Amino acid sequence: MDTKTNQQSNKKQPLSILDMTQIAIFAAIIYLTIAIPFLRVPVGTQMVHFGNPMVLIGALVFGSKKGAISASIGLFLFDATHGWLSVAWITVLESVIVCIMVHIFYEKMMKSNDKVSNVVIISLIAAITKIILNLLKYTFLRGMITQGLALVPAFTMAVAKITGTFGSAILTVITVPLLYPVVKKIVSKASRTAKAR
Repeated sequence: MDTKTNQQSNKKQPLSILDMTQIAIFAAIIYLTIAIPFLRVPVGTQMVHFGNPMVLIGALVFGSKKGAISASIGLFLFDATHGWLSVAWITVLESVIVCIMVHIFYEKMMKSNDKVSNVVIISLIAAITKIILNLLKYTFLRGMITQGLALVPAFTMAVAKITGTFGSAILTVITVPLLYPVVKKIVSKASRTAKAR
């Protein structure tokens, strides 16, 4: 089953056992790509990690709905088990917004055509979306509301704080076009095997 057919079938039916298994496995993969120490690099107050690329790959392979669910579970579990429970809702919201961008630009506008140029474009859109969301979070929530800063100092502080986001954005643009075809092939083969039983 190709990606487009998989996404169309998700719209017509409730989640099957196969769907729930795929969501659980990919949520675990997202969790592990952040939790394993040698797969993340601290940069200031943030980390450069493979979580963001895997969120996008999940949305591309499984569709934006299943991708959003697996991302929400994986990221929430990471934040909850690593001391960031209080901000887990923000992390989950950001990943859901990225999946909404996949739905709008990739599934609707590009008709889920996964030619290389489209995957590169959606990777750029996801990376830019993540940067904008982090700028908004650190400018308004952390800078202006929490610390009482004016707009310009809060924005300046936000730019300095999100160096890890810039790194993860670059990682997303580079790795998603390379890893997506591999993950898609593995998932397609596993799905065919599961349905043949």
